[in-house]
Parts: sequence; C-alpha cells; structure tokens
Amino acid sequence: MARLVLEDVFKWREGQHPRQLTQDEQILAWTIENRLKSGEPVQYITGIADFYGLQLRVTPDVLIPRPETEELVELILEDHPQSKALKVIDIGTGSGCIALALKSQRPEWDITGLEMSRMAGKVAVENGEALGLNVSWTEADILTSDPGGTYDIIVSNPPYIPPSERDKMDTSALEHEPDAALFVPEDDPLIFYRRIAEWGSGALVAGGHCYFEVNEYKAGEVAEMLRTKAEKVVVLKDLQGKPRMVRAEF
Repeated sequence: MARLVLEDVFKWREGQHPRQLTQDEQILAWTIENRLKSGEPVQYITGIADFYGLQLRVTPDVLIPRPETEELVELILEDHPQSKALKVIDIGTGSGCIALALKSQRPEWDITGLEMSRMAGKVAVENGEALGLNVSWTEADILTSDPGGTYDIIVSNPPYIPPSERDKMDTSALEHEPDAALFVPEDDPLIFYRRIAEWGSGALVAGGHCYFEVNEYKAGEVAEMLRTKAEKVVVLKDLQGKPRMVRAEF
C-alpha cells in the first residue's frame, strides 16, 4: 500500500524504477508511511478519491465517497434514462460526489448540492470547478431551514449512524472522518430522513422521487416512515445483498 501511495504522490510510472528521492521527498515519504501505519485513509493522504469515474478532491472535512453510494447514483440514472431536463437537489452533498456524478452523466439536469458545513461546501465547489461541471451549491442546514424551490428528484446520503453502532464501524472511519457526516442522535436516528421527507412532500413535483442511502439496520424504519407521506416506497439491496437504499415516489 505504501508503495502505491508513493507512486501516486511522486508520479512514478508503472514499471519505472524509482529515482533517488531528495531530502525533502524522503521526509515526505516517511510522513506518508507513518500516516498509513496510523490507519489514516489513503484518500486523505493523497487528497483524492475516485467516484463514478470522477477524481474528487477530499479532505478530513468531508466523508470519503463509498462504492455503495455509486450504486445510489446508478439507481437514479437507471430510473431516469431519458434526456428530459430534471431539477435535482442533493442534500448533505459533502464532497459533491452524488451531484457531480449525476451531472457528469446527465448534463441537461439542473442540479443543486446543499451542504451545512462551510468547509465541506468549499470542497464541493472546488470539485465542480476542477471537473467543469455546472452544479449550483447552497450552504444550509436542512434541519433548520427550507431550501426552497421545486424538484423532480431529491437525493440524500445523510448521517445515519447512532452512537450505539460505533463498535460496528471501521476504526479508520471513526478516528479520521467527520463525526457530523456520520452520526445521529441515539434517540432520533431518522431525524434527517423525516425532515427531508416532510420538506420533500411539498417540494417535489407530482410523481417526483426521493432517493436515500440508509443504514442497513434502519432501512425498514425509514421505509415505514416514508409510507405515511409517499405513494410508492421500495427498499433496495446493494451488491452485497444489504438493504442500503430506499426509493419513494410522491
């Protein structure tokens, strides 16, 4: 792993014999090796994460995009294959991974990424500019504000882990990724889903869709809550057979 990271940092080509490092580069290599040994995610060390064919900048201010979230993007694209221009909002956009992946595949869509963290929002803006993808970015907390507007699609991968499930998590994520992007109150684990559904029931056009990535242990509860507001609610499994996505039609 360390060699792969060093090849990326120092731009060594595959099969190329590494040149002699300068003193400053040796110090950097030593620092990288120690960061890896400490369990720091490689994406934070290189500052790059791959997501749905895009190279995104990531910092410890944002969650590292996961393969499961790529499946959420794929679900939305499969459900909406036609080129009709749709209005989409990605709530809790973080690095902008979902919004930017959708925009890269559906350039005619009008997409907004909403994020409460100013630092995370800056990362999303930088990613959009670097990729040349025209996504609108808004700083707001969905729990306390109304984003306004009318949408065809709402998508969100919000915080969904109660503190009691910390022991099920990877140590690297616990020690290095932002708590605000991971955890919800123990006594109200559906807080983001409920609020988004309440707002979305008025913000979605007739027949509009809401897509959530969910905690596999709470998928049924999220679906049950959505059925009080939406017409059609379906729990979908990821490639590992875990219930990780919920789709609702309003």
